[in-house]
Amino acid sequence: MTQNTTILDTLAKYIENQSDFPVLNPDAARLQNEIIKPDPDLDAVKKLIRTDPTLTSKILKVANSPYYRGLGEVSTIKEAALRMGQAELFNMIMQVIHKQNFRSKNPMIKGLQTRLWDHCVACAFASLWLTRHLKMDDLVSKAFIAGLLHDMGKLCLLSALEKVLASKEETIKLTPDLVGDILTNRHETQGYALLTQWKLPVQYCNIARDHHIENYDESDSLLLVVRLADMICKKMDPKNQEYDMTYIMGSREADILGIKETGIALLEIAMEDASVVQV
Repeated sequence: MTQNTTILDTLAKYIENQSDFPVLNPDAARLQNEIIKPDPDLDAVKKLIRTDPTLTSKILKVANSPYYRGLGEVSTIKEAALRMGQAELFNMIMQVIHKQNFRSKNPMIKGLQTRLWDHCVACAFASLWLTRHLKMDDLVSKAFIAGLLHDMGKLCLLSALEKVLASKEETIKLTPDLVGDILTNRHETQGYALLTQWKLPVQYCNIARDHHIENYDESDSLLLVVRLADMICKKMDPKNQEYDMTYIMGSREADILGIKETGIALLEIAMEDASVVQV
């Protein structure tokens, strides 16, 4: 048996029991389930927010951030919701909910989690921007969530890898290159399984599964948006040389969506400015 086979078998052992997947606490799960409904109940959302002091404080912090400067101080969730708007409030809540799973105590895993989280937030922002720019009004409410969750399979794998590293029974040497290969080659399948475990709508699960495959459903506009957003975010990462403007503009996704080079340039500018409102 090769070392790679041994490593994959070991990971499968840790992932096989889905109760070991990253989980959402019951309050966060209820809040997420309300937000992703076709017609969310804002009053119900506000009641659920009030049960979580950490979430409440972060919402008020954003509502009083420099991004909204000059509008006066807010001190209640109701005021914050009015100031930010329902869509922006829900997107921010999703960020807070899912960031809680990015807290490894292992330095290597923590570093990879931080990089992954930054990419997920960037892809969420880019997906939302693209749907607005392309006037895809029916997808605006879904775009941020789809972008935020598309790479959660890597979180699942990192959780399993952390357990491997912590186990005294395992003697496998996990180098950064090997970990990178595992994340790249296995995260789509694990993402689909994880989002299914979280009982998310099938469209989000399919995006997690299909955002890199060659033969994908070209009629799924939200999938196209996330795939394109993922490429743009990788282009902006200095470590990725293969995702230049020529590659992106020549992609099938850009062609189907009808995005222009000037549109992508505007998105990049918007992304560089967006850190002011990140939680």
